[in-house]
Formats: sequence, C-alpha cells, structure tokens
Amino acid sequence: MAKTNEIKRLNPKSADSKYIGFEPEWPTQPADEKRVSALANGFHWYNYHYGKKDAKDMLCHYLEHNGRTKDARTMRGIPDSQIRLTPAWVCRMTLLGLQLKDYEQASINEQLDEMLRAKQEIKRAQADVDADAAVARLTIQDHLREKVSECCGELEGMFDNFIDAGAKMSADFKPLMLIRGLNISPNMIGTVSRVWELRLAEFSEVLDGKDPQLVEGYSHLSKLQLRNCVKFCETVINDCNSYVQLKKVERKPRKAKPVSPEKKAAKFKICAEFVELKLKSLPAAQLVDKSEAWVYDTKKRKLIHIVADEYAKVFTVKNNSVIGFSKIETVQKTLRKPAETVKLVTAAGKPAARKIFKELTTTETAWNARGTENLVILRAW
Repeated sequence: MAKTNEIKRLNPKSADSKYIGFEPEWPTQPADEKRVSALANGFHWYNYHYGKKDAKDMLCHYLEHNGRTKDARTMRGIPDSQIRLTPAWVCRMTLLGLQLKDYEQASINEQLDEMLRAKQEIKRAQADVDADAAVARLTIQDHLREKVSECCGELEGMFDNFIDAGAKMSADFKPLMLIRGLNISPNMIGTVSRVWELRLAEFSEVLDGKDPQLVEGYSHLSKLQLRNCVKFCETVINDCNSYVQLKKVERKPRKAKPVSPEKKAAKFKICAEFVELKLKSLPAAQLVDKSEAWVYDTKKRKLIHIVADEYAKVFTVKNNSVIGFSKIETVQKTLRKPAETVKLVTAAGKPAARKIFKELTTTETAWNARGTENLVILRAW
C-alpha cells in the first residue's frame, strides 16, 4: 500500500465544513470499543459530500495504489448504479491511514470482486434476455456511456504504461488510435477530454509548486517527468478534438432522393396551346436541367431566350420559377411579326436561332423567370 502522506486530503467547498469537520484522517487507530462510532462518523462525512460517481473514482484510486491497474480500468467501465458507497468510503479511509481488521479486509475484497463482476454479468444477461426477463435492457445512451467509460479506462491504462516507462514521451502512445478503435460518439467525446483537462490542471499546479501537499504527492516524479505528464494530457485533449473533426469529414453526406423533372416542374405555369399562332407548348418538365431554351409570351409578344449560368451549366425549375440561368445572357425582345419570327426560331437549330434573335431590332429587357398562363415553351436543349 502507498504511504499515507502521498494522498492529498479532500477539501470539498462547503460552508458546512465548520460544522461537520474536514475529511477524517487516521494517524492513530481507534480503540475497539470506539471503532464502530469512528467509522460511522467517517461514513457520514463522505455521504454528506460525495455520491456514486465520486465513490467510483475513490475505488479506482484505491485499486491503482494497490497495484491493481487492470481492475481499476474495469471499475471505470462499471455503471455508476452498480457502485457501492460503503466499501468506497472504507477504501478511501485506508489510503489515509485506517488499518482494517482481517474480517473487514475480507469483506471489502468480496464487495470489490462483486462490483468488478457486475460488468460481465450485465453483458451475459443482455445476451440471453429470454432466459431472464427481469434483466432490464440497456438503452442506446447506456451503451454510449459504457463505451466512454471503457475509453477512459483504456486511456488510464495507457497513462499507467507511460508512467511505468519513466514518463518519457513516445510515438507508442497514440490516444487518437485508441479512441477511433472504440468508435466513440463525437457528441460524448467531451466527457473524455474533461477528465484530462482536470488532470492537466493538476499537473500544471504541481509544476507551479504553490500547493505543498500536491507537490509532496508527486515528489516521486522529476520536473522533466511532470512536464512530460503535461504533454501527455495535452496530447489526449488535442486528439479528442482531432477525432471530432475526423468524424465530421468521414461522415457520408446524406444521399438526396432523386426527384423527377415532372415533379420539379409541376407548379410551373404555361400556356399549353395558343390557337392564334397554332402553337403547342412543350411540357414544363422540358425546362429541367437544360442549358438553353426559347419561350414565347403570347400576351406581351415577347420572345425569351433562356441561357444557363456559366457556373451552374444548366438551369432548372423550382416551384413557379426558373433558377440557375444567366441574368446577363437571358433576355427577351418584343416581336413585330410574331407568327413569322416564332416559326423561324422553332425550325432553326441553336446557332441559327441565336442569329435570328440577334438581328431583331427591338430593345432587350430582363426576364423575371416566373411562369405564367401566357408562356409557350418552343424549344429546349
């Protein structure tokens, strides 16, 4: 067991500390007749200030100080609901000097083993729900949190290996690869990084040397090793941020469901037939994904030349408007002899139709790109 003076005494920020005291320490052991009362006072102090999440941290700390790093990683993966408070408080008190009786130590070991087996028991129960209908099914959020807990445990193990190797920075320690391997949800990666942000703050405080107890607790590490610990924490935090960005890049864009031209142009208004000039309009769907078109406005006697934008390459229809057309090249001209000009444009090819339109002497005006009951679609390519 580690020496008591290496453990930093807890100092919860509470205005009630002056009434219920500070964390109990055990420089001397309580007499047998006062042992139950002394332990009860300790339980009361921890129960007042801390909950199951803190209890789990205390259990992990205890296991690590007793060389049970693998069990500590397993303990971090156990749901908070499976954590028992009493053995957690006892384990914490032993780190501050309390010596347990043989039967007490045996009881604590038994309860620790039961908690460590809890994770495997949950997995077995989920694999055979029909055999035990009383076992509640874990939700998606439970699975996500379990993965996060597993990731935190693996990172703790990586840090333990880092310390065992003399706290030397090496390319062998790759937090990003570990996180990617577990496929942690990007929305929950902040839970992982916050753990290491707190640890980074603690190591930074040790290097500042303003807290004697904290400095003494890490006196087994040199200044260089402490700086490497800071670098390790920064690496984990940076890798967490990089992982989130990688997942954004790797996320496949949602494939748009194809929409038919008829559906796109369903709301576009046209004149199906103009009897006066014996004109029949092409369907509005013919304006979808085209690069050039000729349209005649029967009411205003305007011939409209629609040209696609040079970047979009094609224009299309949205509701009752044409979009993706060039506002510079798309123009309309009034026809003095509509029957003759429309007939020539309808019969001509692309270059010839452009030439006919260019030779018209009426003024060019912009088109508002809106469909009306007066539009006849003559040609579209």
